[in-house]
Amino acid sequence: MKLLFSSPGTLSDHSLSELCSDLAIHQVPLSKEALNKRLNEHTVLFLQEVFFALFELQKSLPLPGIQLATTLPFNRIRILDGTTVALSSNCQSDYPSSVGAGVKFQVEVDYLTGQFQYVKIQPAKAADCPAGRERLATIRKGDLFLQDLGYYQYTTFEQINEEHAFYVSRARTDTMFYIDHPTPRYHPNGKMVERSAYEQLFIKEEMKTLHPGEIRNYPRVYLGRHKKLPCRLVLYRMTAAEQRPQAYRVKRRDQTKHGTIKQKSLDLVGVSMLVTNLPDKVPTEEIVALYRYRWQIELLFRSWKSNLKLDQFRCMKQARWECHIYAELILLLLSTLVAYQLRVRFWKERHFVLSEQIAIHEISKKIGMHWRIRDGTDWQCIHQKIELTLNAIGRKKVWKPGPINWL
Repeated sequence: MKLLFSSPGTLSDHSLSELCSDLAIHQVPLSKEALNKRLNEHTVLFLQEVFFALFELQKSLPLPGIQLATTLPFNRIRILDGTTVALSSNCQSDYPSSVGAGVKFQVEVDYLTGQFQYVKIQPAKAADCPAGRERLATIRKGDLFLQDLGYYQYTTFEQINEEHAFYVSRARTDTMFYIDHPTPRYHPNGKMVERSAYEQLFIKEEMKTLHPGEIRNYPRVYLGRHKKLPCRLVLYRMTAAEQRPQAYRVKRRDQTKHGTIKQKSLDLVGVSMLVTNLPDKVPTEEIVALYRYRWQIELLFRSWKSNLKLDQFRCMKQARWECHIYAELILLLLSTLVAYQLRVRFWKERHFVLSEQIAIHEISKKIGMHWRIRDGTDWQCIHQKIELTLNAIGRKKVWKPGPINWL
C-alpha cells in the first residue's frame, strides 16, 4: 500500500531500486527481484477487485450534488468519454493500437455528484459505440446524457428516449436530416404517399443563412435516410475565432489518421450541430449551455494524466504497468468523489467555486495517509488541512460556476 498510494505515480516513476529503498525505510526489506515477482498477475487481480468493489459501493451512496438552474430537474448528468494512453511494444498482444500498443479508458461520470457510472478498460483500437450501449444498463428516468461523436448511434438515442431520459449529442457531418414536407401528396384512397412525407434538410445551405454566433432551433427533424428518428436539431454558426481551432483540429486529424477527410466535413467545419430529445420548453440557448458541460470529463482526464501521472511510466513488464493503472484508478475514484463533495460544501456554505482539478490533485496526495490512520480520529485533522489548503488556493478562476448557474 505504501508503494501504491504514498503519492501518485510512484510505481511507474521509480525504478525497482528506488522502490526497494522506500520499503526499507518502513522496515520492509526486499530485493529488486523479490519485489518484481510480487508485481504479478495475482496482484493485478487483487487491485482490480478492490477497484470494482469501490466502484459498485460508491454508485449506491446517496451523495448530495450540485443543482443547476435548468428548466428540467435532471436526476443525473452523465458524461461519457474515452482517453487513450500509448504503451510500450511488449503490451501489443493484449493492448493493440492502430500504431503500436495502447489502452483506452471509457469513463462515465455524473457531473452533479462526481459518482462514476461506467468504467471499461479496452485496447486502444476498440470502437467507442459498444461502450455507449453498455452504459445504458443503469439508465434511470430523468437522466441526461452528454456525449460526443464516438457514441453517436440511433439505437442508443431510441433506448434513452424509451426510458424517459434525455440526451444531447453532437451530430455527424454525414447525417441526413429530414423535415416534414409542407405539401405531401396523397393516394386516391386518402393515404399519404410515403416518399412525399419528408424533404431533406441541407445543412450546408442552412449554414449560409446563419450569422456568426447565431443559434437556430429546428423543433422537429428526422435522423437517417431509413431510420427517420424524430428529435430536435440545434445549429450554431461559429465565430471566426471559434472556427480557427476547429479547422486546425480537422487538419491535424487528416495528417495523423488513416483515410481522407470527407469534403462535407470540410464544408461544415464552421457549424456545430447538436441533436436532442429535450422538449420544446427547454430553450435553445440552454441546450447549447448544457452541452458545454461535456468538457468536464476532459478536465478529469487531464487531472488523471498530469496530476496522477497515468501516462508517465518507464519501460516495464505488463503486470507492473497494470498494477500502476488500477492503483491510479482507485486514486482517481476516491479523489474525485471527495473533490466533488467538497465542491458542494464550499458552494453551499461559502459560495466558493472550487476547482475540481486542484482539489483532485491535493486530495490524491493524502489518500495513502488517510488509509494509514483509518482506525483513529486523526483523519479528521488531515481533512481539515485539505479544506484549509483548498480555501487558500482552490478557487476556480471564473466569475460564474459554469454555463448554467448553480442553485
